[in-house]
Amino acid sequence: MLNILIPVDGSRNALRAVEYVIQYRALHSELINVNLTNVQPRLSRYLTRFVPSGNVRLFQQERAEKALQSAVDMLSRAGVKHEVHIDKGDAAEAIVARAEKTHSQKIVMGTTRKNALARFFEGSVVNKVMALTDLPVEVIAKENATRLERFGIPIGVGLAFLWLAVE
Repeated sequence: MLNILIPVDGSRNALRAVEYVIQYRALHSELINVNLTNVQPRLSRYLTRFVPSGNVRLFQQERAEKALQSAVDMLSRAGVKHEVHIDKGDAAEAIVARAEKTHSQKIVMGTTRKNALARFFEGSVVNKVMALTDLPVEVIAKENATRLERFGIPIGVGLAFLWLAVE
């Protein structure tokens, strides 16, 4: 049985990774088990000191369940065996840790198509996961980045260099 981890954040790109795994199962006779994970960021101490910890946990639980719901529905309709996990902390580190805990044989992640400069300045989770794990990481990139993502970062970097050069 192939054990696959899919990080899900509720985005269309993450759901495309789920679709890919469902199609993979339809095309191959191999049994698969899918582990869905959602990583909730740790909230700042400045925020959490005014809010009871139970409310913070409830808030994060609700956000995670909302992000996972579509993926769970898709896998259930397709009849794919799956488990759901909710983690907290740095996204890339939590994904790699969950892959190790679930003994996953590969990680399938959805992403947008962006240029290298945009990925560098945004700190891509996909790149961090690939740097932290020895497991194969399949990246499903079907949707192009928005115009702002494609041109905004290179223009912003260019303007920053121009500003530095003028001073």
